[in-house]
Amino acid sequence: MENTSTNVIDIIKKLSDLNFQKDVWLEGKYWDRVSSFDEAVNTLEDYNFFSYIKENKMGLTESEKNKIESFNTKLIGYDGEDFQLMLNDPLWKTIANEANEIVKILENYTW
Repeated sequence: MENTSTNVIDIIKKLSDLNFQKDVWLEGKYWDRVSSFDEAVNTLEDYNFFSYIKENKMGLTESEKNKIESFNTKLIGYDGEDFQLMLNDPLWKTIANEANEIVKILENYTW
């Protein structure tokens, strides 16, 4: 399952990278499998990331699990339809910053 964790971490890194989002999601400068906000969330769902966290199949500490669940709630609840607005939205910037923290946690686990 190491491939799953590698792919999930890659997607979350892209959620943290505003330059990537501007280049790919807004300006379409190059192709990436994470071609939009919705694609990122859907792909995380495809990898069962949200249920893995909810069911704590990775053996996270309670603190780590709570932090990731909080991030997931914000991510799933975010309206990422307008990329131009999104990239300037303080709430999105907060979510993107949190994504960096989530990556640091996940890099300690393989599932």
